[in-house]
Amino acid sequence: MTMNHPRWNEFLERLSGPEGCNFHEGVPGDGKTLTWTCDCTETCPLSSRILAEMGLTPDEIEESLEYFCSFGGYCDCEVVLNVGMR
Repeated sequence: MTMNHPRWNEFLERLSGPEGCNFHEGVPGDGKTLTWTCDCTETCPLSSRILAEMGLTPDEIEESLEYFCSFGGYCDCEVVLNVGMR
């Protein structure tokens, strides 16, 4: 999965949302505090699970993780913050 993939936005939305890193305001209403969940490992378990659920093969998932790393996505939250924000 690359940024050019037709389902990239769906992947990024799922990874950012409750089934993934769950990015949300830490202090409701302040517009400044953002919190999320990430185990900070290079295995990217959330990304891998979501990609598998989207129908990617194990080889395609491995290629996707390598692609994410090449853009600074070394863990799930970095996939959103470093790759997804490009």
